[in-house]
Amino acid sequence: MVIEHAAGDLTCTVEAGTTLAELDRGLARAGQMLALDPPGAEELTVGEVFDRALFGSRAHRYGLPRDLVLGIHAQLPDGTVVRGGGKVVKNVAGYDLPKLFTGAHGALGELLELTLRLHPRPAQTATLVTPLCDPAPLEPLMPACVEVQLPEERLLVRFESPVAHELARQAQAAVGGEIEEDDEALWAGHRERQAGLELWRCPPAEAPELVRSLSDQGATSVVGRWARGWLFADVAPIAAEPTPLERRVIERFAVR
Repeated sequence: MVIEHAAGDLTCTVEAGTTLAELDRGLARAGQMLALDPPGAEELTVGEVFDRALFGSRAHRYGLPRDLVLGIHAQLPDGTVVRGGGKVVKNVAGYDLPKLFTGAHGALGELLELTLRLHPRPAQTATLVTPLCDPAPLEPLMPACVEVQLPEERLLVRFESPVAHELARQAQAAVGGEIEEDDEALWAGHRERQAGLELWRCPPAEAPELVRSLSDQGATSVVGRWARGWLFADVAPIAAEPTPLERRVIERFAVR
């Protein structure tokens, strides 16, 4: 349940047991959204998403869960109830308990309520589908999502703005590919591919070599998400030992 929605401030306070889908439907009426789209969002609760620090494709532009939590109301293991953070985007008072609890997997206590930063719902979306390449030339266009797909060896570059179609055309001129302007079905299928895979991380410069190496070893699916300067790759389990490249660049994350 949404406890408070300050639409003018782009914030809301919500019970931790509220599902992401329920929250999204409520915010849609105000033309706003919580910019997190992890796999399985229909079943996940807000508390689970922040307790496990789950994220999806939109993290590239909007940030990780710790960037979107402003305040918490939580119960410690001894039963003590604590509050941290606040209800505004700029808040520097006290210890940063919201970020500390985000990704703690319940070790610090149970999340009861969260105050979250929201974003306007995009007026337009458009996606460029292009062969696998370095996405750095596209960064000035501020894409919302940049994803890798194997075995297809392609990038999905999504724009979310009032001029999304024009931005997609500029991206197409820079790197080629085809534009999907009606892209909801494309991204729904992409989110299904992400579910149940392991999450790895590597520097973006190593990404093309890394994902091809994993594919050559028998990974049945690689779905990469660029977020905050890193490639996070959802990788189907493989039996082979890591190659020297993988030992050098991969850091494994236990987020599921």
